[in-house]
Amino acid sequence: VLTEAQVVTVDVRNKKAVFKDGFKLEYSKLLLAPGSSPKTLSCKGKDVENVFTIRTPEDANRVVRLARGRNAVVVGAGFLGMEVAAYLTEKAHSVSVVEVEETPFRRFLGERVGRALMKMFENNRVKFYMQTEVSELRAQEGKVGPPPLPSIPALLSPLCAPELLTRPAALRS
Repeated sequence: VLTEAQVVTVDVRNKKAVFKDGFKLEYSKLLLAPGSSPKTLSCKGKDVENVFTIRTPEDANRVVRLARGRNAVVVGAGFLGMEVAAYLTEKAHSVSVVEVEETPFRRFLGERVGRALMKMFENNRVKFYMQTEVSELRAQEGKVGPPPLPSIPALLSPLCAPELLTRPAALRS
C-alpha cells in the first residue's frame, strides 16, 4: 500500500503506473480509487478551538483523546460520521449525531437499513438529531458552546467532530 503517493500517468498498454517522483510500478490489475477530498462545515463559528475535521488517523486519535468523559457531537451521519460516533460511545460521556437527512446512510443503503442501523446506535447510547442542520456554532471562551439548534436546547458540547462531507476526487484523462 502506497500512501501520500501521486500517480501522474498510467501506461495501460505496458501495465505501468508512473508516480510524481518518477517511480514506476508494474501491475497486473489496476484499481482506480481516487478517494475524496474534504468539504468541511461552512457555518459561522466553525473555526473555534474544539471543532475538528477528521482527515487522517492522527486527527481521529486526537478527537478520541479529547472526547474521553466529555459530550461529543458528530455532524453528519454518513460512513465516517457513524464510524466516529460508534467509536466515541466507548470513550465519551455522551455522543450526539446531527444530520440533515431523515435516517443515517439513507442515500447509500436506503430508509429501511438506515432506520435499523439508527436503532442499533441508539441502543448504544447515541442520540440522534435528524433533519437538523448546523447553521452556526456559538463560541464560549474560544470553544464551541451550546448549539443554536431549537431541537437541541440543552446540549452542551465541549467537543464537536464534523464528519467530512466529501466530494469524489476527480480523475483527469
